[in-house]
Amino acid sequence: MTRVKICGLMSAEDIRLCVEAGADAVGFVTEYPIPVPWNIDRTRARELVALTPPFVTKTAVVGGPPESILQIADTVKPDLLQLHGDETKEEIEHICSALENTGIQVIKALRIDIDTGKAHFSIEDPLEAAKVLAGTGIAGLVVDSKTAHRPAGTGVPLDWHIVERISSSISIPLILAGGLTVHNVSEAIERVRPYGVDVISGVEKAPGVKDNQRVRQFVLAVKQIRM
Repeated sequence: MTRVKICGLMSAEDIRLCVEAGADAVGFVTEYPIPVPWNIDRTRARELVALTPPFVTKTAVVGGPPESILQIADTVKPDLLQLHGDETKEEIEHICSALENTGIQVIKALRIDIDTGKAHFSIEDPLEAAKVLAGTGIAGLVVDSKTAHRPAGTGVPLDWHIVERISSSISIPLILAGGLTVHNVSEAIERVRPYGVDVISGVEKAPGVKDNQRVRQFVLAVKQIRM
């Protein structure tokens, strides 16, 4: 069954809503270096991680210098650290190595520009970039959309044909993100067959404000699919 991560949580009420809806994982955007509606500081992220029940995967979504990222990981102590910035291959490898014995796994976002179709990475071809990233020690690859004005949470779907090709070319779990809603997530899963899906703006009524009905409908739509 495809796993569901709801990202951009900012409150205990957000956690309760997502857990009751059946989300498998939750994400806390922690001290992201670019202004986004979901940013919280590491102290607040640590508090929210502590409020999240066992068996729900806690994810800190981060960007910035590697040492800052590692300090955030040490403070927040999430289950997963999602690198969603401009990390180089060498920086990703360093972060994975530094966290090897901590129990914190690392996943990396491969952001694909909606307008150009190019990967936001030193290798612009998405397929080749994915292959390189898959060899850095990460536990999973998040494939997300980006625009000129927003690094994530764009609300704009990816070209799923590209993601299908990526999924078939890597051996680590692929998490599909980018413009997912209750209206398109079933088709996206049937086409891409990801390990998991990751949603943020698609379950909100306003930036940073989760919508009860949208969260529940999204999770239900995913869980009804039998792979």
